[in-house]
Amino acid sequence: MTALQVALEFAVIVFLGIFIVRIRLVGPDFRAALAKFVTNVALPCMIARSLYAQSDRFSGVGKVMLLAVLAVLVLLAGGQVIYLLAGKGDLAKSARFSLAFGNFTFMGFPVVESLYGADGLFVFTLFTLPIRLFFYSTPGFLLQPTGEKAKKPGPRASATLSLPPPFVAFFVALFLFPPRPRPPLFLDKAVQALGSTASVLGMLLVGMGMAGMSLRTLWERRKSLLIVLTKAIVCPLLLLGLFLLFPLESEIKRPLFLYGAVPVPSLLTAFSYNLGRSEEACQDASAAVLLSTLLSVATLPVWAMVGEKFL
Repeated sequence: MTALQVALEFAVIVFLGIFIVRIRLVGPDFRAALAKFVTNVALPCMIARSLYAQSDRFSGVGKVMLLAVLAVLVLLAGGQVIYLLAGKGDLAKSARFSLAFGNFTFMGFPVVESLYGADGLFVFTLFTLPIRLFFYSTPGFLLQPTGEKAKKPGPRASATLSLPPPFVAFFVALFLFPPRPRPPLFLDKAVQALGSTASVLGMLLVGMGMAGMSLRTLWERRKSLLIVLTKAIVCPLLLLGLFLLFPLESEIKRPLFLYGAVPVPSLLTAFSYNLGRSEEACQDASAAVLLSTLLSVATLPVWAMVGEKFL
């Protein structure tokens, strides 16, 4: 399946998510419950099966982890340049954060699996493990409200953020489901069936989260394009340069490169509200998430083709 086909397929599902919320077929309680199911059940199953199905064929764990750390550091450095050039305000902070991190959970995993199968999903899971730690531990610093002291989560909240179920699933699969012997067939099939729902339900959730944004609000928040374009153009270019220099097989680099092509992280809005940022900053974050997700339908196939050609 080509990247364009995957993007169009997911676009249909995203717009379906918008539609069913707009006609009030489901409400906020359903969306919240569905998000918990995807995060706590479907995604961990998809990741776990990817690991125990592929781990006997891969020995470059250390290189992938190192590349992930280097990628975050390069993107954070690039984000700091954007932050300084854009005036050090709330919008610049959102652009800095979004350059380094993306919607790799609900967009990255499904796209990588569709394009590169279980092999690609396995290395992408490895790659995002250290990135996830940066993602959940840095918002209080990178998105701190201008002129105010950022809120700090308590110990219990910090543990929940740092150890989400998809992260835990990796280590559960690593130690409980080694490649040989394989788990019983019925368990393997059950995990596979549950994991296969992650892509569709994840895309539906993306659409549901976008349903509350009006075109008028998007126009009023058009300056959020700074965040969107930074993510869509600067991020993949920086990663392309890094990946060209890093000694790793093309078959591994190509699925990992898609990390740079996913849209602005959907949690940017939630982080903004939780940290007590201004209403303007929160609205800019929401607009950026929506616009970036819509734009990714066009940019994801382009960057996938760039990765295939140059990596």
